[in-house]
Amino acid sequence: MVGTLLVIYVIGLLPVSCAAFAASKRFADRRAPPDLPTAVMLSLVAGAVWPLLVVGLIELSSVMMLFKAPSKASGGVGIFA
Repeated sequence: MVGTLLVIYVIGLLPVSCAAFAASKRFADRRAPPDLPTAVMLSLVAGAVWPLLVVGLIELSSVMMLFKAPSKASGGVGIFA
């Protein structure tokens, strides 16, 4: 069980780290590009916290679905304060 979770974690860590590294190169300031050790370290940190990004995306999608859901007008008697 723990071995399976570690494999899933590493499988997610590698592509997220590569994507973060590519994004750091793509969106870097041309006048002062980041040095390679800093870019690699930040990419690995971004890859290490990828489960938090997944949880955040799930929460964001649930809030969006709740926002887009039509509200139902209740036909019952309510309490007015």
